[in-house]
Amino acid sequence: MTEVTDAAGLAARLGADAVVIFGGDGDDLFVADAAPGDPRLAEALRIPIGFGVTGRVASTGRPVRIDRDSPRNALHRQLIGLADGDPISRVCAPIPGLYGEIVGVLAGYRSVDRPFTEPELGTASELASSLGLRMHTEQLWLAVRRYRDDRDLLIAQAIEAQEGERRRIAFDLHDGVITVLASTAFHLNAAALAVSGPGDASAALAQIAEARHLADLAYHQTRAAVTGLHSLVLDDLGLVAALESLVRTVGPAGGTEVELLADPAQALGEIPDHAASALYRIAQEALGNAIQHSGASRILLSLQRVPGALVLACTDDGTGFDPVERKAARAADADPARQHFGLSSMEQRCALLGADLRLESAPGRGTRVIIEVPLAG
Repeated sequence: MTEVTDAAGLAARLGADAVVIFGGDGDDLFVADAAPGDPRLAEALRIPIGFGVTGRVASTGRPVRIDRDSPRNALHRQLIGLADGDPISRVCAPIPGLYGEIVGVLAGYRSVDRPFTEPELGTASELASSLGLRMHTEQLWLAVRRYRDDRDLLIAQAIEAQEGERRRIAFDLHDGVITVLASTAFHLNAAALAVSGPGDASAALAQIAEARHLADLAYHQTRAAVTGLHSLVLDDLGLVAALESLVRTVGPAGGTEVELLADPAQALGEIPDHAASALYRIAQEALGNAIQHSGASRILLSLQRVPGALVLACTDDGTGFDPVERKAARAADADPARQHFGLSSMEQRCALLGADLRLESAPGRGTRVIIEVPLAG
């Protein structure tokens, strides 16, 4: 038997006036091909699986032959050219996939003057089985394309996150260490002039003292920048200890009390290195955002294990904001420097982890950022 996989060819093989090939998405049946077929009607027609003759065939997997019937769905009738109230004979055969699951329904229609026979129902079932292999293969190919698109998106987000980190480091170095070093050089030049010229050496000593102070400041800023790049505590003692160190480093920032509430490391279980590193970075971002922008008097960072997932949350009692308005403002702001600071970096890290990020906020009611990372076992 020559394989026929299009609606027009199947109509000819069945001697049908019309044929509709339905595909399934788990909830509904949609029109994959129809002959004759109006593309607008085909696109609009959806039949819930389990409802009506076609929907029941999809749910039960049993073929059906009906000598006289009238589909109730108006779009269905229009698609097969059936006037209101007119009867029709039909056959419906389930389309099995590669592993036996039902991936669609083959439906044939013709005049009640020529009802389908049992042998023709058998032919429809055979054609549906052959059709199922092609449809299943197409679904697998579409899934591969979706996974490929998702992979490309994640790669782009990873590159964007890396570039964002580089921009942040450049800003920190330029506004911090480089500025301090430039001031140090200025004071050392002033000390050299004071020493080489007439007058009291106390002026030179004062300039040297200021230069020493600035050198100490540059040292601490550089150390903080290096710590921001990578936490040695995270490597040596784990995520909880690293978050404790982060909270201590932040300290009472501008009168803001920062607290950590975390399950014991034993209760959290084993956390993959990549997940621990990403969560540490997200905690840094969330704390930094809360301290800089929320105007909060108290910030609570929490880490808990729930069935199948790890949940990190950062809650503040600050001014809060409207998330919808903030998202629209971010979308309208094309400056990449400003785009980095805020939620975008956390969103990218969550996408790479396959984690869910939720933002709960309202003007005057503070903000809560929740990250849920799925964990195997």
